[in-house]
Amino acid sequence: MSKVGIIGARKFKDRQAVVDLVNSLPPDTIVITSSCHGVCTWSAEASKARGLKVQIYAPDLAGIRDHSDMVERYYKRNRQLIAVCDIIHAFISQEAGLTGGTRYEVRYAKRLGKDLYLHWESGKVEHIGQRELPFGVDTGDLAPGWMNFFSETLA
Repeated sequence: MSKVGIIGARKFKDRQAVVDLVNSLPPDTIVITSSCHGVCTWSAEASKARGLKVQIYAPDLAGIRDHSDMVERYYKRNRQLIAVCDIIHAFISQEAGLTGGTRYEVRYAKRLGKDLYLHWESGKVEHIGQRELPFGVDTGDLAPGWMNFFSETLA
């Protein structure tokens, strides 16, 4: 069972691309998204229609003191959402590009080494893979590589 984050620009117009992605997910997938209009609400609707589990992340807006406090609450929500995902699919608007909260989430996912797919409105899909191990290992035997890594790191 994997947790798949689906995020995206509110200006992204290709609803069918989002629905197609949801329809391609394995039946035991948990879809993680927000309540933002557009990509996030479309992914939640399509996931529920398919019978997939959905977790919607919303910012805690209680006791907001000012605009900067509100913005930080949204960024905190974005970090929490990205942190729980195994894979993230980000839908990017041709009109606006990679901006705002989606840009922040993509950067945070990269920093965490998450498996990330960028879906451009043109139809192009860019895969940014998971962070690689700190040593090259092609076989299933990780012990020698780990021993070398820790020996060099802790020396």
